[in-house]
Amino acid sequence: MTSMFTRAGAALVLAGLVVLVPTAAHATTDTVARAGAAPAAVAQETQRFTGSAYENSPKEAKREAEKQARHSALLSGFLNEQCVLLFADSYRLAPGYYGANAAISCTR
Repeated sequence: MTSMFTRAGAALVLAGLVVLVPTAAHATTDTVARAGAAPAAVAQETQRFTGSAYENSPKEAKREAEKQARHSALLSGFLNEQCVLLFADSYRLAPGYYGANAAISCTR
């Protein structure tokens, strides 16, 4: 019973740290920006986008999944040149029917 309370306490501490880490990172970049540092010293924004598709061939499914991910990035204000393909995986659902997932990372 005591080990269960210990695990729960550890989980709460980790959850609290996860909440505070992005805040600390943001505060650090704000301090650098306000101190008059060069614009290159400010952290860049990076986001990841995913897409999925179902098509008649694995290549077509991968292409459509990547296209969907890039469309999501475009809607968020990223240019196509700012994005890099992380992965594109396909899988067979049935004879002549494939699914695919793709992920891209965009930085500005």
